[in-house]
Amino acid sequence: MSTTERNTSSDEEAPFDPTPFLQAFKAEVPQGIEGDRQMRERVKVLFMDTTAEDVRPDRLDDAQVNSWLDYAAWNLWDFILGRASEGESGLIPRQEYETISFVQQWNQYPTFIKMLTDEIGVDGILDLAKTSSREIGTKINVTRNWAASVCPILGRGIGIELEQDTVDGRREDLDSLIQFGRRLQNGTWGDGPGFVSGRQYTVPVLDLDFLSTLLDQVKPLEDPEVLKAFRQFNARTELFGFMLHYDCRAGMADTGPYPLPGNKFAIIRDHFLNETAYPWAGVAEGLPYCVTQVMVFSADKVSATVNEIQTTFSEPSNYLEFLEGGAVFARDTMTTPMSQLRVLDATEMATISQRCQKGTMDMYRTLTKKSTEEKIRDGVMVYTREFLLPHASRVGLWDKFVDEGFDALHPNAEAAWPTLTSPRAAEILTPILLFGNGFPHVVTK
Repeated sequence: MSTTERNTSSDEEAPFDPTPFLQAFKAEVPQGIEGDRQMRERVKVLFMDTTAEDVRPDRLDDAQVNSWLDYAAWNLWDFILGRASEGESGLIPRQEYETISFVQQWNQYPTFIKMLTDEIGVDGILDLAKTSSREIGTKINVTRNWAASVCPILGRGIGIELEQDTVDGRREDLDSLIQFGRRLQNGTWGDGPGFVSGRQYTVPVLDLDFLSTLLDQVKPLEDPEVLKAFRQFNARTELFGFMLHYDCRAGMADTGPYPLPGNKFAIIRDHFLNETAYPWAGVAEGLPYCVTQVMVFSADKVSATVNEIQTTFSEPSNYLEFLEGGAVFARDTMTTPMSQLRVLDATEMATISQRCQKGTMDMYRTLTKKSTEEKIRDGVMVYTREFLLPHASRVGLWDKFVDEGFDALHPNAEAAWPTLTSPRAAEILTPILLFGNGFPHVVTK
């Protein structure tokens, strides 16, 4: 047999090429608005959209569940590719704690979602979700609408891959998680698409009357020094919020774009700074709970979209170079009413900017003293608390959640830990995240 014949023999497999799966979901469906359109044609029922009627039942049929799972699988793939440019500090094992968190959420969230729903009812959930339309500086927002269902259900997929669960196990919990997310979406948007990908990647969630009170405070940023200070404030508060929340974007949230007269638009950006829920929150001492930037751009010069976790993407990408006007507000505590928002002047912005710069360095020093295991456990606490703590706190249930063991690492999460923190993690996560295996169908009987 010749060398050529040996190299082309059937017993030798070519190396797997993931490129088609990075270019299209399951190598078939693209990203973005066109991908959303194609997924709408593929699913049996449009259950990724919501109505006031179909968010009320606690039990779902197989077609509803499987259609939602199919869309969520594409949506996550679409989101992950968009997130590929997001940086990491290098100090924090984010992939490890996020994936363990998914397993933790799948095993913990149903109990606490039931507790929340029993306390305030479906109507209470719907009203709670309206918070993001009438407040800034709140974590009861679009990011949590998405994450409170998609993330734990991704944990189901990991659990199935690890043989902790089966596709038809815990069906009541699966229905509960899907409906909780859909109720939040319906409360926020009303009837129609629940996912941001179905809303043309825009999040114009604020009521117009409230939005106008924010826009009334916008000042031109024509002075180069004033503009430089605004951008510096944005960079330092963003980095501090990012690090305080363990290298993830739970500490920030954009809404918009909001079309404005004169072919302009606004992005409204929350940076959560003094989140007291975590043991290391002392690095935020003296800072407001949240600062909110109102940023105005010319649509002639830049365009913007906002994704599922409320991150702005623009064309061209350096959109802050085109910033024309701005204002900054402070919400001093999580419960500060909107009537007590403060507009920050240049002096206080500079003070907060300096405190955030120092706080970031303090946070780095805190992290360098921790072991990898400690950082993973801290990260699991953040990623698991972030998607339900705001809701439970608002209705006075958070202390009960903690007393009932919300933070206790579930045995299945402990069991998944060795695999999800090992080199084998890539074997598990690549098909789950890129090939759509994270959302396996229930079996239709």
